[in-house]
Amino acid sequence: MTITLSGQIQSGNINSEFGRVFSSYMSMWDARNGRYGSINTQSARNPLNGISKANSGYAFSDWYGYSHSARQASIGLKQRERTCDADTRAWQFRYDGTALGQNWQWGTTSIRNWFYVPIGNRVDVYFDNSISWGSSWTTQRRAIYSNQRGYLLNVYEPARNYRNYSGIYVQSSEQITIFNDS
Repeated sequence: MTITLSGQIQSGNINSEFGRVFSSYMSMWDARNGRYGSINTQSARNPLNGISKANSGYAFSDWYGYSHSARQASIGLKQRERTCDADTRAWQFRYDGTALGQNWQWGTTSIRNWFYVPIGNRVDVYFDNSISWGSSWTTQRRAIYSNQRGYLLNVYEPARNYRNYSGIYVQSSEQITIFNDS
């Protein structure tokens, strides 16, 4: 179970995250340096990432939000250009709002694993309205589907419409597929 994002963290919470008995002795140095198990970097919040860590992972506060069992999310893209141009951009942000990078795709494609995102991070999806060929009046299907949450977005609209879907905070082992069909 993920360690709390606020409030008090006990050594037993860290023990439990590593599958140890809650009341067992716990050394912060041993936990931070992998003696109880490797630190899971698929959890965006972990004591090794150096984000707002005053103590380099050796303080209880450095463990807020850590999940030892977290598995990163997979983002896929199915994009089809039949009647006009279709372009998609996905922008990744760390849980604290820091931009991590963008992924762009132009043209017809089907990418099962376009990119991966650690749990707790955010993805914003932009459906481009800059039509370089075809009619901007053509209806496009724009959708975002999660295997855990169902459709987050599912609309049919003119290709000329700019669509931004912000704030997809990914969950452990989630598979998100973005559809952009003209």
